[in-house]
Amino acid sequence: MAEAILFDIAARIIESLGSHALKEIGLLWGVTDELEKLKNTVSTIQAVLLDAEEQSAVNCQVRDWLEKLKDVVYDADDLLDGFFTEHLLREMMTRDKMAKKVRIFLSKSNQLVYNFKMGHKIKAIRQKLDAISNDRTKFHLDERPVEIGVRARNTHSYKEILKRLLSDSENVGILPITGIRGLGKTTLAQFIFNDEEIDKHFQLKMWACVSESFEVEKVIGKILESMKKKKPDVSGMDALGRILREEIGGKKYLLVLDDVWNEDVKKWDDLKVLLEVGASGSRILITTRSKIIAQITQTIAEYSLQCLDERESWCLFKQVAFENGQEPVNSRKVEVGKEIVEKCSGVPLVIKTIGRLLSLENSEEGWVSFKNNKLQKIKENDILPTLKLSYDQLPSHLKQCFAYYSIFPKDYVMEKSKLINLWIAKGFIKPPNQNECLEDVGHEYFMDLLWRSFFQEAEMDDLGNVFMIKMHDLMHDLASSVAGSLITRLESEEKSISDLKTQHVSVVGNIDFSLVIRTSSSKASKTRTLLCLGESENLQDFSSTSCEAIFSSLKFLRVLGLDGRQFDLVPSSICKLKHLRDLDLSWNEKIKKLPDSISRLQNLYSLRLSSCSSLEELPRGITKLVNLRHLYNDESFFPSLEQIVINYCPNLKGWWRRSDSYNVDVNTTDHALLLFPRLSELIIEQCPMLTSLPMFPHLEEKLVLENASWKPVQQTITNASSSSASSTPIAFSSPPLSKLKTIFLSGIHDLETLPVQNLVSLQHLTIADCPMLDLGNDEHGMQWKGLKSLISLGFTGMPKLVSLPLGLQHVTSLRRLQISDCSSLLAIPEWICNWASLEEFTISKCSGLTSLPEAMSRLTSLKTLKIYDCPILLRRCEQERGEDWPKIAHIPKLDFRLPYLG
Repeated sequence: MAEAILFDIAARIIESLGSHALKEIGLLWGVTDELEKLKNTVSTIQAVLLDAEEQSAVNCQVRDWLEKLKDVVYDADDLLDGFFTEHLLREMMTRDKMAKKVRIFLSKSNQLVYNFKMGHKIKAIRQKLDAISNDRTKFHLDERPVEIGVRARNTHSYKEILKRLLSDSENVGILPITGIRGLGKTTLAQFIFNDEEIDKHFQLKMWACVSESFEVEKVIGKILESMKKKKPDVSGMDALGRILREEIGGKKYLLVLDDVWNEDVKKWDDLKVLLEVGASGSRILITTRSKIIAQITQTIAEYSLQCLDERESWCLFKQVAFENGQEPVNSRKVEVGKEIVEKCSGVPLVIKTIGRLLSLENSEEGWVSFKNNKLQKIKENDILPTLKLSYDQLPSHLKQCFAYYSIFPKDYVMEKSKLINLWIAKGFIKPPNQNECLEDVGHEYFMDLLWRSFFQEAEMDDLGNVFMIKMHDLMHDLASSVAGSLITRLESEEKSISDLKTQHVSVVGNIDFSLVIRTSSSKASKTRTLLCLGESENLQDFSSTSCEAIFSSLKFLRVLGLDGRQFDLVPSSICKLKHLRDLDLSWNEKIKKLPDSISRLQNLYSLRLSSCSSLEELPRGITKLVNLRHLYNDESFFPSLEQIVINYCPNLKGWWRRSDSYNVDVNTTDHALLLFPRLSELIIEQCPMLTSLPMFPHLEEKLVLENASWKPVQQTITNASSSSASSTPIAFSSPPLSKLKTIFLSGIHDLETLPVQNLVSLQHLTIADCPMLDLGNDEHGMQWKGLKSLISLGFTGMPKLVSLPLGLQHVTSLRRLQISDCSSLLAIPEWICNWASLEEFTISKCSGLTSLPEAMSRLTSLKTLKIYDCPILLRRCEQERGEDWPKIAHIPKLDFRLPYLG
């Protein structure tokens, strides 16, 4: 509502700046250019206010932007009022020549001063508005040049409904919004639902879409879902009713029941009994096409949303059909457009759909052809034929993507990423060239359909990007009507999606969205779809035979998550998924091995295994290891794999098995030289038995080892080094780990030395609980000297750390240092003054440290010093009194904590 007022003020400012009186003042004061610039800035802002208002409902950053804008727009409005007061004073002086004060006020000397001040004020406000206006580009706001008449109509509806909802009443009031299909009842209800005044007035807000069957039990379930963001664990009218009464009892609430069709009085009475436990002043807002429903339910007079009048209709049409919303000069399109708009009967959705369709047609002949040949398909009170016109004009690749919506039920909320992945899996995405990312092309498809009005409700993230859409009943009806003739390949079982309980996409680790095979135990051959697989799902019928057909039909699948606990075999037919990029096999407690065919997945980028407690071996290459050249050139072994995550697989021993059929000693050089040519990120946690892996000499991004063995890393370093020095056909462009940026090592009991001399690109290093590691063998300071890129360093739980490695004095790039639980460390060296970039220093549980070095006073870059659980050191650092206080008094932030003794 605040944005509606802001729009009106902006319109008033533009009107004022265009008036004859203000132009005259501009000429007299010499500020015509500044006033014109101000007018242009306000016009630019006003053009995006409509879109900003819509986005502000879901985007807090846009709301903040509007708040900043509001303050400056009010200042501009006040300034213009002052200008007009000045104009009136001038007129008064001219008329009677008697007002002495006015004459003094407007004397030549005062006028020059006043002109300068006013000119400065105009410029200052204009510059503020310019700065705020420029920020609008962050939110990708669309310009919508709309005449004031249309906006005034929408504002009136908004204000009137808000007034009725906020009025005092002792009862739970029910207010229906009625109107034909396509008028924007749901959109209007959404704006009201998200209004700031609503938030202040009501303790609780709920929203339930009831476009399908109106069963009281289902409605209650949807209401509870909107409150708790998840389905209730109980079912049954009595149980759900009890929970609802507990949740809303005594609270002033607003409930929106969207798209209501039920005309059964008894069902309404049953629901009202439950809802009347709310506090007085609670409100129920209903959107419906039915006047009968309004009569049955209303306790507050219904609000009937009307069609646009002729002027408003033309204004809306211009906005979407013509470039920048401006009528083309000397074009027959205007005349034809007005005839077309007249046929639209004032229905905004029809006007926008046809307007956007015609905006793609450049020629006047195309507009005439549409009027003569297609306009007759538009039927009053029936929008589907109009939407079908827009659908018919879609290119073929968008037609099949749109028709795919038919598998989703009405009111279904779809994540954009899930939808795009489904399109990709079905082979609907056709990039113009091989180098273009399928996800990027899918995004373009999605935004194209969004722009063409094929979605009604879109939700945005804080950055203003659409990430979720809702399946409007109109879109569902249209998609269903065209799907049968277009996509005959859609499995009939996929249409059963509306009957499935699990209707969401799981987020697994760092994989954005996981498309998962769901197989029903009762209809294994008929009910297969791409959905989230919950732990409770029955997978007894998840056989290789059933998967064969599934994988064959999903040959374009990119992301697959088989995360569950019920099956013990991954079918070898998985190799048919040639385009698979992300594979997650976590939480499969029965799996003992993985099929070797996984290694044939030529495009696999990421492999994740977590909590596979029975897993003993990982897939090996299909071919026999004949010689080193064959090993290196064998493209069947994960040629694209860049990320491996293995977590809590306590029985996992290695990437191969010892057997007669694979008669190679795991310790031989030939065997160890099996490698991942592109692996960039390796994470192994809680895998104490895993002691051998293929080589990964080109690791660049991250190495994480926690409660695991150092042996696989040592094998890579040793064998890569020996291979580089020999005449083998395997050549490495750089030493192993020399491009690695991040290392995290924790609980590594076989780590005795760290090859820091190789880590020339390392930025982040953390070593924790590695009792055998000795870093004191760098007597001449040469090994650590090469770490010129190191930014953060952490030592935790290292009993052998007596002193910091000497070579660290040369690492001047260091910004953060943490030393914790290193009881043998006796002193911090004076050479730490070399760390000119150090910003944060943390010392914790280092009982051997009894003082700080004098060099601390020379660390001028240090912003934060933290000392925890070091009693002696803390006493020496007491403010003003401690012996070490002069060394640290210059540090802005000091965080000291004594040991917890409770």
